[in-house]
Parts: sequence; C-alpha cells; structure tokens
Amino acid sequence: MHKNNSRLRRITRAGAVLALLVTAACAPPGPTDTDADATSPPLVQESTQPDEDPAGFDLDALIAAARTEPGITIYDQTTKVVATAEAFAAKYGLEATGVKVELGAIDKVLKENQSGNVIGDVVINEDLPTYAVELLDQGVLVNWIPGDMKGSIKPEDQYPLIVHYGPMGWVYNNQTYSSCPVSNIWQLTDQEFDGRVAMADPLSNAKYPYWFNTMALNDDAALRSAYKEHFGSDLTTDQPDAAHEWVKRFAQNNPKLTRNDEEVSEAVGAPGQQEPSFGPISMAKFRNIDKEGYHLALCDGMKPWALQSFPSVIAYAAKTDSPNAAKLYIHYMLTEEGFAIQLADGKPAANSEISAPDDPSNVKDFLDQMAPFPSADLVSDYRTKSEWDDFWRSSHS
Repeated sequence: MHKNNSRLRRITRAGAVLALLVTAACAPPGPTDTDADATSPPLVQESTQPDEDPAGFDLDALIAAARTEPGITIYDQTTKVVATAEAFAAKYGLEATGVKVELGAIDKVLKENQSGNVIGDVVINEDLPTYAVELLDQGVLVNWIPGDMKGSIKPEDQYPLIVHYGPMGWVYNNQTYSSCPVSNIWQLTDQEFDGRVAMADPLSNAKYPYWFNTMALNDDAALRSAYKEHFGSDLTTDQPDAAHEWVKRFAQNNPKLTRNDEEVSEAVGAPGQQEPSFGPISMAKFRNIDKEGYHLALCDGMKPWALQSFPSVIAYAAKTDSPNAAKLYIHYMLTEEGFAIQLADGKPAANSEISAPDDPSNVKDFLDQMAPFPSADLVSDYRTKSEWDDFWRSSHS
C-alpha cells in the first residue's frame, strides 16, 4: 500500500511539536535496560499536549485541521478496522484506510519509523507490554487523550490509552452441563481435568505469559485462598509465589494446546459431546454459537477470576504527516458511534460513557468478575515474558 504523494509533505508546525513529544516520551526504562528489577516503576507520560486538557480541546478545530492533511491508514488486529475506517471517513469527509495487521505489527511499526516511510498513522494493538515499552516509551508512537474524554477514562487507562478491555474468560459447554463444572482454578490441576482443558499454546500467544505474571504480581493471596478452599490446607511450595505453583501443576496436567481461541471454542463448544473440554477464549468467539452451532457459556463465580482483561491500546505515529487526522480517529474510536461495531464482540470500552456490550457472551453481567491488567505492571510483564516461556516449557515437557 502506497501513500498519496501529498503524504510526503511535512507540516512544519506539527513536525516541530511532534519532535518535542518524541524527545519527552523517551523515558527510562527502555527495552534494553535489562538491569532494572522486574517490578521497577511504571512507565510515565512525561509530556502532554494542550488539547489533552478539557479546556484546550476543540473538536471543530480538530476536524478543520484534519481536513487539511493527507489521508490516514489505521493498523488494527481485527478485520472490523476496515468498516470502522470507512465510517470515519464518510462522517468527516476524509480519506482513511483500515488495515488488519495481526502478526508482526509492532516490528512493522518500528521499521516504518526507522525508515521514515510511515504508513500506519494510527496503531491499535493488544500486546500492551511490548507496545508500551518498544513503541510509546521510545517515542515511535505518541500517546494522546482527547481532552473532552479525559474525565470518563480511568487515570490508569490513559497511559497507554486503552480503547477496550478485551476480556478472555473461562467457558464451558452448556449443552452438556447445566452449570459450569469448575468453580476454582485449582480444580484444573486435579486428575479429573487431566487432558480436559483446551487453551491456545502459551508459547505462541503472548497474553498467557502476561497473564501468569499478572497473577504472580497481584493475585498471590487470592490464589492461596482458593487453594485452601479447594484442598482444605494452606499452600506450601518451593516456587516464588502461588502463580508459579499453579502454572507448574496446570502445565503438568496435560492441557490440550491449540493454535488459537477459535480451536478452543470448538473443543469446548462443539455439540454432542459427553466430556467436552473446558478453557479460556475471547468474547468474540461467542459468535460461534450462531455461526457454528456451538454451546458456550461463561463460568459464573470461578475463583479467583472468571475473566482476565487483555486491553487494546491506541496511539498515533510520531512521524505521521497527518497528526490531526490521526487524533480525530482516536477520538472517533472512543465514541459510542465509532466503537459500536466492536461492542458486538463483547469488548467493554475504556470510555465509561459508552454502554456495556450486549453480545452473545453476556459479558456485561460478568465485568465485576474480570481481573484487571494493570498498566503499572507493563515493564515487568515485558521483561519476564521469556522467563515465563521457559517456566511453561520446562513444566509442560
């Protein structure tokens, strides 16, 4: 995909502002700072723009400025970006192209920045730790919060700026079972569930080592309490925390590893099973109830959590020729109109002014059972991924 020649024009004023932002955004710790402790302080946005303040935001002025700039390209991991970009372009009389970039998106954005040939003006991605450390913290992307939405997005979700929470939840086959057969995560380490849990391979899906690390940092007490409730005694382990002990036991209980959530949804939800699998999937896979005739339901009350949040974040390229058009798209994605197409996939929006999803998973009834994915842990998540990969590999082998 090639940009229109007009994209080669640099907007001097915007370029100067962005240069300052790039400089300010480069705050330690960076991706090569391996000496820092895994629990080092969170990344911090060092500088903001005037229109990120409610008093400095002017939507009409932003629209007018966007219309003077070249068209934009948006990278996202969902095919829905195509229709969203088209709707955005039609609404504002701009050119916008949505491109699904599912694999290698972060590396692609890095290379575009290094070459100066920026194609992706807006980037949405769910690999939050890598995105934050390698792109935002290094000034490749610019974090920007619409000033008129600052009060409706939680402070902890503003850097990096979260679009939606992307829940992954434990599901069961509600044709076979009248209620969830699992109420405690430690049950999945019992002989009863040997070989009966399906999940995407953690070595090919970064969200799983991130999840393990999130449990280790935040859920030790909850995991120990759940252990005592299930086994009737306190947990004793030579592992550093309860999460490591659970991961080790779970990996040794022969989970069925699949390539992706799609295959998990089939293993769990396909009709006519006497002993279907149990496993975690994203809410988007509940569309297979209608599409494939699967039987899927979320596990209500599972301890310590029924769901885990895996947010997607949004920012614009520091070297874009169209910073105002990119900002306008970010603003659009944080409105109910702009986000509506993704609500159907059970993705709760970070903007609290947008209504909860009304989707086949009924996730809106489970949001109080969703573990957060804290932005304060992103550096630790990023730095410990390979350690968790190695721990899973040694435990599963």
